[in-house]
Amino acid sequence: MGDTTYNDGTRTFQATAVAIAAHALVAVDSNGKISVAGDNNTDALIGVTLEDVAASGYGAVKLLNASGTIEVLAGGDAIAVADKVYTDGAGKVGTDNTNHLVGYALGASSADGDVIEVAAQF
Repeated sequence: MGDTTYNDGTRTFQATAVAIAAHALVAVDSNGKISVAGDNNTDALIGVTLEDVAASGYGAVKLLNASGTIEVLAGGDAIAVADKVYTDGAGKVGTDNTNHLVGYALGASSADGDVIEVAAQF
């Protein structure tokens, strides 16, 4: 399977040598491979995995510039509906506004690993 872009705002990418969970925010590297996004503003944040992706395997990513909302893993912060959410490390979102803005929460979260709906701001 190679890299393929679809009209529905998804694209298939190969992961680096580390597995990635479904609903994780991902960044792309200079080789075109994806890994979980960190909690900094330097990652090339591109989307959210739609499925678990094995180490060095291929998986579908919903691109952040696509229409519609995304479902993403929440970190340990309490997140309320309409909160701005930012990268929180390990491919998750949180409320630390010193990190990369992802969008606005459309669902609430109170536990690490919750999956919430977010309107991405790209």
